[in-house]
Amino acid sequence: MSNESTMKESTSRRSFFKKLIVGAGGLAFANSLQKYLMPDQGEVMAAAPANTPSPDGTIYGKYFLADKGEPPKANDFVGLNSLPMFPEIASPQTYFRGASALPGATATIGWQVFKDPVCWETPHIHKYDEFLIFLGAELPDLCKSYDAEIDLWMGEEMEKHTITSTTVVFIPKGMQHAPLNFRKINKPVLFHALYLGPNLDREVRVPDFDLTTFDWGGPANLKIFGPPPKKKG
Repeated sequence: MSNESTMKESTSRRSFFKKLIVGAGGLAFANSLQKYLMPDQGEVMAAAPANTPSPDGTIYGKYFLADKGEPPKANDFVGLNSLPMFPEIASPQTYFRGASALPGATATIGWQVFKDPVCWETPHIHKYDEFLIFLGAELPDLCKSYDAEIDLWMGEEMEKHTITSTTVVFIPKGMQHAPLNFRKINKPVLFHALYLGPNLDREVRVPDFDLTTFDWGGPANLKIFGPPPKKKG
């Protein structure tokens, strides 16, 4: 993975975020960040598995989630197969939605095959640790079959990293990350987002960030996933 950021770019990005922090909006963002990262006692209690028998009458059947062969649906937070949000992602996608699918679960993970370039996401932070995993999609060699260039921006400095080989990215809780740009897809990419929380939480996003004017450093097939772009004028 090569680091493509320059000192000039990093300095200008850092200045941009410092302006956000010192402003009223930045102070509100910092306050919300602190509250957001504090563990919610109700959520912690809800994450504990209930001492109830399994629906099938067994003791441990409640810990199994199997695909029932039903047609995939959009926004399915229980079944394993669902319709992806973008046509650039092969359909169906496979997603385990954590506690909403298996009560008591403390992680969510998606398996998505990206077949065409697409970019989205504004900079944001999460309440729990996250791993982003980029693999090739050809069996049996998921490492050597990777053939793509994917850009990911990390930290308040907006440090740009280009993923050119099979890579695992660890994002500690509270660390700012994104946008994410699947810029060049020569072969399909198997993408995993592993989130160590019971559900995908509502992200805390950098205020007033405009994806439509962001310098992607190359061709961008922009799709809005999350908040709408900032309106001009």
